[in-house]
Amino acid sequence: MTPRFFLPGISETGQVVSLRGEEFHHLHRVLRLQVGDEVALFDGRGRGFAGRIASLSRGEATIVLGAEELPGREPPLRLTLLAALSKGEKFELVVQKATELGVGEIQAVYSERADVRPAPGRGERKVDRWRRVALEACKQSGRTRVPLIREPQGLEEALQRPAGEVGVVMDPGGPEGTAAEIAAKAGASRVLAVAVGPEGGWSERELSAFREAGFIPLRLGPRVLRTETAAIVSTAILQFLAGDLGAGPVPR
Repeated sequence: MTPRFFLPGISETGQVVSLRGEEFHHLHRVLRLQVGDEVALFDGRGRGFAGRIASLSRGEATIVLGAEELPGREPPLRLTLLAALSKGEKFELVVQKATELGVGEIQAVYSERADVRPAPGRGERKVDRWRRVALEACKQSGRTRVPLIREPQGLEEALQRPAGEVGVVMDPGGPEGTAAEIAAKAGASRVLAVAVGPEGGWSERELSAFREAGFIPLRLGPRVLRTETAAIVSTAILQFLAGDLGAGPVPR
């Protein structure tokens, strides 16, 4: 796979751009690429280009942009993942895999049955770490849009969703067999939010708040999944039913 690098502001074939900082370090010191080598650049907002290294200096690589990557690799559905905040590497895994699967926004949510909160002074560092994980996942998966990673919120705040968005809450006690119906409803607006709870599930109070906000309960199957598994599986299923991951678009 052609090495990919993140560079905002790229716009057209033939443009000459400069790569510096961490991206340059990765290109030059880690991958040891040379003048003439092919690379790929993406702007994080949905556009990507082929490129070729034109020159290398002590702290900069000059790259000439080639053809734009068409068709784009972003999914047809704008999917937001509301994920109960879990400890350490579990949440990083959710961020990584959700990014690979095409999620457009990830919102960590404080929940009653998982009392996980960053230590004082570490909240911003946690979010910065998640954003770096998402960026690396974009490079690995070939995405051109970096998902929006929001700071953790309480449920009430997280449920202030955009008008027209279809909401789904994963609930082991919810109905089965409605995933295709939900994806079809989301097809009209192309905007969907899916909420995945902690290890102990959402509390009754939280599920009531989701219902009042218009979220549709959905059960993934007869087995109870770990929170990171549920986030990955629900994201993949809904993307598949919405026309991504090799499926045809659902009927409208």
